[in-house]
Amino acid sequence: MKGDLEMNKKRVTRTIAAVGFAGSLIGLMSSGAFAQEISSTNTFQARYAHNVQVENTLLAKAQAGMPSGSTSSYAASVQSLNAQSASLYTAYQTLLATRAALPKPQTIVTNREHMLQERNHLELLMKQDRNRYNYDQHHHEKVAARIAANDFHLALLQLNSVNYQLGHIETMDSAWNSHPLDNGLTALEQSILNLQTSAMHYTNVWINQEHTATASTVPASVYGLAYQSSTVTLPAVGAQTAVDVVAAQPVVKTQSGAVLQNQGVYTLSGPVGATGVSIDSANGTLLVAPGATAGLYTVTYTQQGVSETVQVTVAP
Repeated sequence: MKGDLEMNKKRVTRTIAAVGFAGSLIGLMSSGAFAQEISSTNTFQARYAHNVQVENTLLAKAQAGMPSGSTSSYAASVQSLNAQSASLYTAYQTLLATRAALPKPQTIVTNREHMLQERNHLELLMKQDRNRYNYDQHHHEKVAARIAANDFHLALLQLNSVNYQLGHIETMDSAWNSHPLDNGLTALEQSILNLQTSAMHYTNVWINQEHTATASTVPASVYGLAYQSSTVTLPAVGAQTAVDVVAAQPVVKTQSGAVLQNQGVYTLSGPVGATGVSIDSANGTLLVAPGATAGLYTVTYTQQGVSETVQVTVAP
C-alpha cells in the first residue's frame, strides 16, 4: 500500500508540473501565422492590377470618341470612381505597413507540441487511475481505491485546464492570423474592388453611349444623286459656259435608316490633263467652258467618309 501511495504522489507531481508548464504559455504565433493572410493579400493585389489594366484599356477606347451630352457625364463619373479607388488603394498600402509593425504573439511552436504531449500523458494517467480504482474496489482495498479516485479527479481537472489553455492559445493564433486589424484590410480590399467594378461598368456604358450617338449622326449610306443631263454638249468658242445642275439631291442615311441633312462635298475627276470643266463643291453645279476637254467625267458626293458617284459626259 505504501508503494502505491508513493507511486500516486509521483504521478500527481508529474501532472502538476505539466499543468504549471502549460499555464506559463500566454500566447502562440506559429512561424507561418500570416501565411493565409499574405496569400489573400497577394490575390487582392493581382485582382487590383488586372482591373487597372482592363480599365485603362476601356478608357483609351472611350476617350477616343468625342464626349458630348450624356456621354460627358459618364466620363466625369468614371474619372471620380477611378480617383476614389486609387485613393483607397493608397490608404490600403499604408495599412499594410501598419499591420507589419503591429506587435505579434510570441513564437512557441515546440512548446505547443510539448503541451500536446503532456495532454496525451495526462489522458494515459487517467486511464491507469481508472483501471486501478476498478481493481482496488474489486479487492475491497478502500484506502487505495480512494487515493486512486482522488488521483483520477485531480488528473481530470488538470487535463481540463490544459485543454482550456490550448484552446485559448489556438483561438488567439487563429484570430491574429485572420483578423489582425479587425477585418479592416479585408473590408477595404472589397471596397476597392467594388469601386473598380463600378468604374469598368460605367466606362462600358460610356462606350456604348458613344456608339449609339455615333450611329445616330454618322452617315452609313448615300444614294440617289442625279443631274439634269447625263451629257453636256461642249460650247463653241465664244459661246456661254454650259451648266448642268443636280436634279436629285443625294439621300444620306444612318445605319438605323434615319435621313440626315446633306452636308457633303462634291468633287470632280476626268480625263488626264483635262481643262475647262469644273464643279461647285457646295451644290454640285457642273460648269463646262468653251474649248474644254471633252470626255467622261465623274462627280463624287462625299459626307463623312460615305460617298456616291455619277458620270457625266462632255460631248464635242
